[in-house]
Amino acid sequence: MNPRHRCACAYFVAGFLPIAFVWCVGVLSLEAAEQADFVLTGGRIVTLDARGTIATAIAVRNERIIHVGSDEAAMAMVGPNTTVYAAAGRTVIPGLNETHVHPTLAARSECTLPFRQLGSIEEIQSWVRDRVAETPEAAWVVLPRIDVTRIREGRMPDRADLDAAAPDRPAAFVWRYANREVQVLNSPALRCAGIGRDTVVPDGGRIVMDQRGEPTGRIENAPSLTATWLQQAEPSQEDYRGVLEDLLRRYSRLGITSVTDRKTDAEGWRTYNDLHSLKRLPVRTTLTIFVDADGSVADTERFIRGLPCGPGDGNHWVKTGPLKIGVDGGVLYGTSYLRDPYGPNAFKLYGLDDPQYRGLLQMTPEQVTNVIRTGHRLHWPMCAHVTGDAGVDMVLDAVEAADRDSPIAFRRFTLLHAYFPNEDTAVRCARLGVCVDTQPAWYYKDGDALAGALGGLRMSRFIGLNVWRKAGVTVAINSDHFLGIDPLLSLNPYNPFLTMATAITRKTAAGRVFGADQRVTREEALRMMTVDAAKLHSDEMLKGTLEVGRLGDLAVLSDDFFSCPEESIPKIYSVLTVVGGQVVHREGGL
Repeated sequence: MNPRHRCACAYFVAGFLPIAFVWCVGVLSLEAAEQADFVLTGGRIVTLDARGTIATAIAVRNERIIHVGSDEAAMAMVGPNTTVYAAAGRTVIPGLNETHVHPTLAARSECTLPFRQLGSIEEIQSWVRDRVAETPEAAWVVLPRIDVTRIREGRMPDRADLDAAAPDRPAAFVWRYANREVQVLNSPALRCAGIGRDTVVPDGGRIVMDQRGEPTGRIENAPSLTATWLQQAEPSQEDYRGVLEDLLRRYSRLGITSVTDRKTDAEGWRTYNDLHSLKRLPVRTTLTIFVDADGSVADTERFIRGLPCGPGDGNHWVKTGPLKIGVDGGVLYGTSYLRDPYGPNAFKLYGLDDPQYRGLLQMTPEQVTNVIRTGHRLHWPMCAHVTGDAGVDMVLDAVEAADRDSPIAFRRFTLLHAYFPNEDTAVRCARLGVCVDTQPAWYYKDGDALAGALGGLRMSRFIGLNVWRKAGVTVAINSDHFLGIDPLLSLNPYNPFLTMATAITRKTAAGRVFGADQRVTREEALRMMTVDAAKLHSDEMLKGTLEVGRLGDLAVLSDDFFSCPEESIPKIYSVLTVVGGQVVHREGGL
């Protein structure tokens, strides 16, 4: 061979082999990289992507989806360490995103006084009698929270009711929400607390007297009179965290893969991070931090700068969301701040007597504006608990003031509740990029009781989803769960399929329909708990759809959400819940 050829050949081999070796190693590495941690095949996977893709298989690696498509392609990604599930034709949806729950509050409450829904005066009396036998003699018998809309007689228990159940032991019914508190004490409780005709009432409080000038047992906005006897013991950290973890796992059994704790603090931030570090957190969690300040610019800034976390801190499992303020009260308590007076039909239900009464505010307009502008200036997304239409007007005035400082739309300010939408408000929200987080559960559980008090027109728009949606406002639906641990028997049932069924049918618990034009389709309801829910926290590129690159969060359903009878929707549950490719819940047989 020509020396020059031998030299060229040697050069070729010397040059080619390293390239070939690198190429082969690259191919092998690519194949290894495509081996999935989790593969599901044989499903009807509703991706909710922009093309409406329906697939049969999905694969996840390192928490992210790497394949959505055919079974054959997914099975090619199965390696020795891959978890594989056969869906057997079941419907698969993106993991549900419950954007308004209070698991830390529910867990603490359950440790101290387990919730039980009492639906009549007779049930209340029976509960008190049973509790007397279990309660130390020196302690008061304190009823669990009962909303008047859930009591069959349509009224609160009175002193005589409690006396009949506990004639010799102090007993109290407490109805508290935001800035309104009503206590009903029996005769022994009045004597124990020393409350009589000459008792000095704190500013803003009231002791209701009978015609003889004696206390009736009803006390309004004067908690200091009974605080000594109504204080609840703090649960141990071990008990509290155990109940919290159990509750979060109950969420996951229903296909919920992400939640937003809508009122927490620095301690909540530490608690969720501790659960995650111990691998005991089954759902992704976004934290809403309540602004504990006096409403001034200086105190708001002091509070925000003192937080142990900043906006968006954390990871895909635990992260900070918005700051929160509380503006008015709640419609179940007659404290929603409305544009028009409640009217005489509401007097009996709420215990009102002022014909011009429009509700109560927790903050002045100036305070609302101070906090929202300050939070926005310090780069925080924000949200507001506001239930009445006049309250929403006040909040949007503050959002507009912040928007004049600098654009706010990208921060997706969120109205929590906003129960009484109207077209002008919806247009205003769309222009400002304001989102809505609202709860069909209140309509389902309380619509029948509220109808007589609020009237047909208000009820036809109560939680009117289509008023918002037609204006282009992003809406997420959820439960506002905060008392109890059962998905259907909690004060607010957190079963997401009940939430969606109510949005779809507009049926109350009694089967009545108010505002049929506010019904949504099944896909729209699902989107409001997946795609649209993710937008509230700017997570739509991570959650809400099943697409390559998104987080591998999904639920395999017990029934077909899209074709089962409407009355069967609330009975659906998850037979397999997956978060980032990790199985966090599995029913036997799958």
